[in-house]
Amino acid sequence: MKICLHFLHIALLISLVVGCKKDNEPTSGLSAKIQNIVPQATLDDLKTKGLVINQGSQPPNIEGVFEVSPYRLLSQYSDKDNFQKGRVIGNYKYRFYQQQGDVVQVDYKNASGSETGTGKGALLAGSGNKFTLFLETAGTDSGISFKALDVVSGEIGPDGILNFQIGLTMTQKTGDDKNTRLIPINQARIWEDGDQLAKKVTTY
Repeated sequence: MKICLHFLHIALLISLVVGCKKDNEPTSGLSAKIQNIVPQATLDDLKTKGLVINQGSQPPNIEGVFEVSPYRLLSQYSDKDNFQKGRVIGNYKYRFYQQQGDVVQVDYKNASGSETGTGKGALLAGSGNKFTLFLETAGTDSGISFKALDVVSGEIGPDGILNFQIGLTMTQKTGDDKNTRLIPINQARIWEDGDQLAKKVTTY
């Protein structure tokens, strides 16, 4: 898996619905399972960088295949990032399936097929048509082992996922990364669909 692309997209899901409802109502908050894998500092950083986080314990059904095009950088991890805001990379497809409540299976791949992920379980939050998906990933690049958190956010609609966004945070690296091939630990990039709609397609 190419880490350059991995940190430009991949996949996990985050969306936030903030309203006037009480904290004990199903449209507010994140489950204990999600809080166990996502520190509050990470959520705060993602939101500061522009990622919408949809909370709630009744997410919509998001099953289907969706294509993100153009895949555009919304926010750099810092001003030291050599990826500039607005940078566009190859299209990605995401397949969500076997959803059972707040758990869904995720497959993803880029247009060239050089990066893929298959059968990865993710946790969902959300209510109404809005959702946020949280996906823990792991891999190795150039001898550097890493773990990351992908967060995907959007609103399911008849033609696809509106306002599709992806946040990627590096959570762990093991090995010599003196050339900073991977983004720094506890830093994040935010990507989005450039036309605000990840279109629903028939084939993966």
